[in-house]
Amino acid sequence: MPSDEVTPNAKLRTLNPINASAAAADELTKTRVLADVLGQENKLLSERLETERQRVVLLNELNATRQSETEALRAAVSAKNETISAKDAVIAGQEKLIDTLKNKKTSPWKRLGDMLIGVAIAALLK
Repeated sequence: MPSDEVTPNAKLRTLNPINASAAAADELTKTRVLADVLGQENKLLSERLETERQRVVLLNELNATRQSETEALRAAVSAKNETISAKDAVIAGQEKLIDTLKNKKTSPWKRLGDMLIGVAIAALLK
């Protein structure tokens, strides 16, 4: 079955040699223009790809920086919590000591001895 569509080769065969050469030259010119445009498009796509690669590298660096910053903040909060716990333990120990000292009463003999020592020192200093 013959096709109604005319192929470029069939079209060239029906033209005379000069017209065929002119048509081939015209096709070659159009092909070169299209090849140049395609080359420019490929160059732009390559540049875009390189830009995207650089973007991915920067985003990975940013992500790593954020992760290390998060870890540093966690460590700082943990150290703060440990410091507060240690401070609370010291305060609790001091309160216990204060309570112990408040409840501890000295004997009357010890008080008398302290007074006599104070009087003796005062007498020596005069």
